[in-house]
Amino acid sequence: MDEKLRFIRERPALDPTILAVGSSVTWRQVAGGAFDAVAGAAGGFLNGGTALLQAHQTRTMARFYLDHFPNVRTLLVLVSLPDFSDCTTQPERLVALEDAARYAFNDWPAPYFYFRYVSPQRYLRTAMTLPERRTPMTGDLYLDAYGSGPLQVPDTMKRGLRYGKIARDPACIAALDGLIADTEARGVQLVLVFAPIHPDYQARYPAETAWLGGVANQIAAAAKRSGKKTVVLDYIRDPSFEGQDFFDAFHLQWNAVKVLSERIVESMRAAPDVERKGKIANDAERWASTPQESKRPN
Repeated sequence: MDEKLRFIRERPALDPTILAVGSSVTWRQVAGGAFDAVAGAAGGFLNGGTALLQAHQTRTMARFYLDHFPNVRTLLVLVSLPDFSDCTTQPERLVALEDAARYAFNDWPAPYFYFRYVSPQRYLRTAMTLPERRTPMTGDLYLDAYGSGPLQVPDTMKRGLRYGKIARDPACIAALDGLIADTEARGVQLVLVFAPIHPDYQARYPAETAWLGGVANQIAAAAKRSGKKTVVLDYIRDPSFEGQDFFDAFHLQWNAVKVLSERIVESMRAAPDVERKGKIANDAERWASTPQESKRPN
């Protein structure tokens, strides 16, 4: 969060028309160039995603960003199972939003915040590791020109799936419903993407995977019934993303991220036609009706 706020502070001319918000599934899995190309102007895309957000925290951060970026027309949110584990006991706010706005948008002097929120031990530890953590494509705090955190993890650094069984909190579904209502009230189109899951995780935890697929269908059906502009894209079991495309259970390698981003952009381009036909875009239906070979473009 600190790095993202600093990124925004250093770019006072930011005026996105397409904004991404969410957990690391959003932060790491959006290739900004693909979205900037359809944003209507150079610099029209911003990835506001950060790490470890639950669905209700994503809703709060979406409000925060939309309050300060009035020209956003499309909100892009990628979610996966970790986003749905605890929207009951976790706080809705990860930071003091008033001070975050003063720092990122209102150009208050940085020393004020350093002294107010000083944590000496964390400061020293971060100071010693920050250059390495900002290394392009391998550093966990690296941000590209769009605010995304791309990673291409070498095989020697991979640690398997890294995730086990994940709790499921129905309050997180309610938070997504609230996010849909928020965007509708603002006249912003929400593109809600259920990101791919590693095939090995699907095999090991079929109940969790099936539950998330049910959530995607539930939200898509509700949006369709109500006539909302929300577009739901379901890539959870998409067979074109294979084990080698992931560096853990829920995060794609950057080469695969670019493929996913192009697919999302294609669906966004089709969104006006989808609305006129009264349908919600749902890739799960398309993949379920086709043979299960890889559909990766050459």
